[in-house]
Amino acid sequence: MTAPTAALAAELTAGLRGAVVPGRAEQEQAYLKSSLHHLGVPVPAMRSEVRALLRRHPGLDRDAVLALVEELWAQPVHESRSCAGFLLEARERLLVPADLALLERMLEQCGTWAHVDVIAPKAAGPLLLRHPGTAEVLLRWSRRDELWVRRGGVLGYLPALRSPELFPSFFGGFGALADGLLTDPRFFVRKALGWSLREGAKHHPEEVCDWLAGRLPRVSGLTLREALKPVPQEVRLRRLPGHS
Repeated sequence: MTAPTAALAAELTAGLRGAVVPGRAEQEQAYLKSSLHHLGVPVPAMRSEVRALLRRHPGLDRDAVLALVEELWAQPVHESRSCAGFLLEARERLLVPADLALLERMLEQCGTWAHVDVIAPKAAGPLLLRHPGTAEVLLRWSRRDELWVRRGGVLGYLPALRSPELFPSFFGGFGALADGLLTDPRFFVRKALGWSLREGAKHHPEEVCDWLAGRLPRVSGLTLREALKPVPQEVRLRRLPGHS
């Protein structure tokens, strides 16, 4: 029999409180400019507590996992919200396209990139691989004005772009999404674009450079620098003269 959702959340919270590092909470809260309460638990310890909870309760089905995610997310505590993301990551195979509504709501309520960068690539990203039609949702996210929802739309493509085999199938969709964001002046959007392009450039540098070449007047320096980090010098010279 599955423990009630509130009991599971309390069990996880007890584990987190046992992993607090003195002095970390204040430093982390200042670094993230967070309005949430911080306990001061390192990310590896949070992931460990989530894994331990799942081992103790191996029978959690999709409904139980999502109920626990919502229970944790509702708490204005950084670590609780982080663990909601790590729980989605650990059980991403249970997610279906309809769950993108929950992920979107979580992105709307995010106050930090630290949560976006788990929810988007670790939960929405695998859904895109299993259900390519969800690209329409990521595109819609990318067209919303809210910073963290827009970043989530971009980073949902990370798993696809990281895969040498899947990159050709998904880069066109990503390119259409990214093209409309190149003039967004916000650091966290420009950084996300560069990060995503960089992942693809690790194995398809020519394709990424060709995509950039036709858009250079609109590409920010930040996005360009990030995207070109893994590109060999000879490829830059051939595809992007003047940007070696």
